[in-house]
Amino acid sequence: MVEKEINDLNETLVYELGYHILPTVPEENISGEVSQIHAILREYNGSVIAEGMPMLRQLAYEIAKKIETKSLKFSKAYFGWVKFETDPSQITNLKNKIESLPNILRIIIVKTVKENTMHTPKIPMFKKESHKEETPLETVEKTPVSEAEIDKSIDELVIN
Repeated sequence: MVEKEINDLNETLVYELGYHILPTVPEENISGEVSQIHAILREYNGSVIAEGMPMLRQLAYEIAKKIETKSLKFSKAYFGWVKFETDPSQITNLKNKIESLPNILRIIIVKTVKENTMHTPKIPMFKKESHKEETPLETVEKTPVSEAEIDKSIDELVIN
């Protein structure tokens, strides 16, 4: 039983890191920012499983970040993600180090599974259309009806 507990402590877990890079970073420098994140992952014995390269996106709400002495608000950011495997004891230090990068606006790290869990929409299936000829519906002109005529029609229906 003690051996299993020791093995559990030494096992690695799979995590997914989602991050926002400041929109002030030129697009040609984004790969350099991603390289810094990868270097930190390697520093903490993380191995990359999959990733999504950052793309400029509109944020759902403004996020403030203190840069030097100013508090700036951003409504856009480059969003990217990386799925990696590492020792759970390293996560807090890894998170703090990535958050300390000057061009990182915000990050989130969640536990996940190694398998691909991305939602891929199914291709819609359409039924083969039948080629029946459509017959036009008859159009009936509506004429105003008096209240007396309506009462007479109701009486005829009720009596019969």
